[in-house]
Amino acid sequence: MSFEFDFLGLWWPAIVAGTVLFTLLSMLWYTPRLFGAMWMEDEGLDMERAREIGTPMIYVATQVMALVANISVALILDNVGYGVVNGLVVGLILGVGVASTLIGPHYMFAGKSVRLMLIQMGHAVLLMVASGLVIGGWN
Repeated sequence: MSFEFDFLGLWWPAIVAGTVLFTLLSMLWYTPRLFGAMWMEDEGLDMERAREIGTPMIYVATQVMALVANISVALILDNVGYGVVNGLVVGLILGVGVASTLIGPHYMFAGKSVRLMLIQMGHAVLLMVASGLVIGGWN
């Protein structure tokens, strides 16, 4: 099996939609009613400090990272085949098998709470699965 990197052949509307979905799901995930209040408490932040560090550059960088993640999902699906099931499986593999396993040790070695680690890991899994479903299902 050979892996192809056909960037021009990727379905860019799905990649853009996945990137926008990253932002929307993240905004929802970190609302105070879901996980935002717990996340801020475990990170030792309050709303004033969160606003201070929420510079426009952070939001631009986050969008670039979301775009890179969605391009990565698209490249994998372009090689293994599109479809909702493949999108779901690729999203789960990347979310559970890659992203969350990379997040976990950082939080453990930093002495962060298990709750905070699970919030971050769950967020990564949600985003990767959503991207896989959007990109896989749109093609």
